[in-house]
Amino acid sequence: MNQGLDLNITLESQKAVLQFRRPAQTSRNTLIHRHIWLLCWGNLRSECAPLPGLSPDWHSEKDWEQALALALREFNTQMKGDPTPWSHESWETWLDEWRSKYPSIAFGLENILHQIYKVPNTGSFNPLRINGLVWMNDVETMRKEALDKIAQGFDCLKFKIGALDWTAELDMIAEIRSLYPASVLEIRVDANGALDPERAHAQMCELHGLQVHSIEQPLAPRLDPLLPDLAQASSLPIALDESILLRQPDEASSLWLAKTGVKYLVLKPGLLGGFKVTEAWIQIAESLGLGWWITSALESNIGLGAIASWTIHQVQRRGNHLAQGLGTGTLYTDNFPASTFIRNGRLHPVGDWRLDEGA
Repeated sequence: MNQGLDLNITLESQKAVLQFRRPAQTSRNTLIHRHIWLLCWGNLRSECAPLPGLSPDWHSEKDWEQALALALREFNTQMKGDPTPWSHESWETWLDEWRSKYPSIAFGLENILHQIYKVPNTGSFNPLRINGLVWMNDVETMRKEALDKIAQGFDCLKFKIGALDWTAELDMIAEIRSLYPASVLEIRVDANGALDPERAHAQMCELHGLQVHSIEQPLAPRLDPLLPDLAQASSLPIALDESILLRQPDEASSLWLAKTGVKYLVLKPGLLGGFKVTEAWIQIAESLGLGWWITSALESNIGLGAIASWTIHQVQRRGNHLAQGLGTGTLYTDNFPASTFIRNGRLHPVGDWRLDEGA
């Protein structure tokens, strides 16, 4: 445990509303602001950032906040040693319950506990390669944003697709590809489950013809039974995102994944339940020969910094050379101070990457 910490401190939550610099549009919805909940224990901070419509634990704000209040009461009762302080194993057992019921809450709790019980390490790590995200917009704006990100040094772009005119989207990607071959620019697309299953195969073939790296979540999770046939018929690799959020990293999920024919997993620690759960998914992916990358889920700089530190440790320890999907911390007008910055398409720490032993 960190020395000098007052164990009589109470863990509290504070809701914050962050404003997007411009509306963030996907095929699901358009976001203007973002609600997050900070967990504060003395001078330590972590973040819970559920996404309505995507987080499996979000049914209503009232329900979610009641669950958070219960989690804080349980945390404070045990931290004060009633009847005795919990061991690390007891905390993990408690966290596992929250990981299964309210994963976005578990993410914040896990981060606070790591800061309290783990001795911070600094490491010498390379900057983290990330994809430049091109949000859905009118095609001309998307084209300009893509070219701007290339000029900033990004060698991997991810386009949000699926809600605009398909021909216009395809022509825009074709133009970018004509300017930058696959040897210098990796292009990914993210459909957020928006493709029509009747047209998905033909659309994926067109994308493959443009040497697109992969497509995230081509079909909605409710259409998962169609994945094996789609993956077998198409040469474009499929990466799963939303479908993973609905499952646990267990043997049943491993058997299911093996049958889908997908090639990549896209993992969001903030929505999956934290780093222990995410690492379990990584182990499943690697056991099946699947690639993986970590992505943030519109967290503030507090959550983003925690995810970035953990991700760089995993990437270098496991020899993963894929571009990761972490944010840049520039989405909001009123974000918190950043612990990372972007240069040449790489995420750098402000100072050293801070790692938690065993995280």
